[in-house]
Amino acid sequence: MKTTLITLVLVTLTMFGCGGDEADSEESNVVPQEIPATSPSTASQPQAVISTSELISTPEFNFISVVKLQLTLPASPTEEINYFINICTDFSNENDVVTINYKSCKLRARLTRQQQQFTLSLSVTEQVLIAQIWPIENDAQPITTYWHIAASGNNWQITF
Repeated sequence: MKTTLITLVLVTLTMFGCGGDEADSEESNVVPQEIPATSPSTASQPQAVISTSELISTPEFNFISVVKLQLTLPASPTEEINYFINICTDFSNENDVVTINYKSCKLRARLTRQQQQFTLSLSVTEQVLIAQIWPIENDAQPITTYWHIAASGNNWQITF
């Protein structure tokens, strides 16, 4: 009885343990990749050293990477309503919907009864700014205006 049981277990293990030809067919489809031969390294030529005294630029180029913007904010049009202004550099305008990254604001201020003057330091990559003037009242919509360095230069006088 023991020998019959052992023989039956061995036959079962042999039948299920073989696995068939599936692994062989998968391996036959694999194409071995060739490893490109590397050539022995040659002695590298020393590269020429260029010093900054050899740089050439036009006389108009002054190597300054900061733009100073002279900004004039308008006086508040009324004493009954307070106005708050945000001037920012990172924004998008898609389908007349303006989205502003308020972390990029260069100035946040309340409009007063008199004009206010500010000087903003911008990098040369900040070519366009957005200003939103918010009336502090229910259901208020902002007044939005833009500044382009190419069109306005280094002065921006915001008006209502």
